[in-house]
Amino acid sequence: MRHSSAFFLNTLCISIGATLVLSGCGATTTTPRGGADPYDKYYGQVNAPTSDVMASSNIIVNPSAPNTYVVKPGDTLWGIARQFLNTPWYWPEIWDKNQRIANPHQLYPGDVLTFDYANGGTAGTGDKLQPRLRVDRRGQGEPIATLAEFMLWPRVLDEATIKNAPYILASRDDRQLITEGETIYVKNLRQSPAGTRCAIFHPNKALHDPRTGQLLGYEVTYGGYSRIERVDNTSTATVVDAKREIRKGDRLLAPFDDVAYLNGVIHAPTTKIRGDIVSLFDAEAISGNHMIAVINKGLRDRIEVGHTLGVYTDGKYVVDVVESCKAKSGAVCSQLPPEKVANLVIYKVTDRVSYGLIMDATREVKDGDKVGNP
Repeated sequence: MRHSSAFFLNTLCISIGATLVLSGCGATTTTPRGGADPYDKYYGQVNAPTSDVMASSNIIVNPSAPNTYVVKPGDTLWGIARQFLNTPWYWPEIWDKNQRIANPHQLYPGDVLTFDYANGGTAGTGDKLQPRLRVDRRGQGEPIATLAEFMLWPRVLDEATIKNAPYILASRDDRQLITEGETIYVKNLRQSPAGTRCAIFHPNKALHDPRTGQLLGYEVTYGGYSRIERVDNTSTATVVDAKREIRKGDRLLAPFDDVAYLNGVIHAPTTKIRGDIVSLFDAEAISGNHMIAVINKGLRDRIEVGHTLGVYTDGKYVVDVVESCKAKSGAVCSQLPPEKVANLVIYKVTDRVSYGLIMDATREVKDGDKVGNP
């Protein structure tokens, strides 16, 4: 009889729990908000190895890593590192430090890479392996890039830079949307002689640090290029290359390359990094592989070009049906642990923000996702 009562109560509790699930999570949670992150250990931790043995314990070798590889035109350092390691940010750790060679982290088409294990270890045995990579320098020409070429935009500028930049007053036909080949009239143009090329950019949203509320700057998006025809109080220019829509009020900047290569060494940070994605370029809310993300960490946080960070999405809140039955006062919710969903390779760093390329995404990356050590 006692067993029947227990079964009945358990069934009733599960039934109530199902109702609570449908009603959603209320304000009562078992995970505190603010203060210390109870899930901090789920993010990548700082790794500052003091010996080759300690370093090798964190390296995960690709089980299908080749014994030798010849570098080909069009290869990237990230792609090659991925062939040998499942943790490509430890690429610098596997180079044979006894090998005397200039710029070992620069590879050229034709270079031959040899991969093996120190101290007689072999792959797949579970031994404490110390992977080691040597290069036979046979290549010539330009070194391969760390990542494939990508658009350098967006940029984050301060308010003064935007306010003082020349701006488009109107087009010749006074259209709202301006296209390639049109004549435009520009105000506040200074020290730019006829024939100068200027980048056109559109002031976008203000970016704030979600943790402190501090203004990080204003995101601007690249619209195209103009050529200055005549300089006056109201100057004349021609839109010579339109990459996206151009409007009245868009600003002009000094010319720069809008396509970039990253040639720095990929590596993991040696300090604890915890930050947030504050913007995704060309994405309303979600993004994926080879898209650009802006984070709220920069030089002052010891971020470096070539750093590889992990991207982590917060675990959602779910109803704990067992605790809800015990509480008898509404739904009790618990937050699931965060999950790593991608890597972020940093290619540009300013004082307050950094720009990175999303790599190895296993699901969508969202504005507001966290970044940390990989």
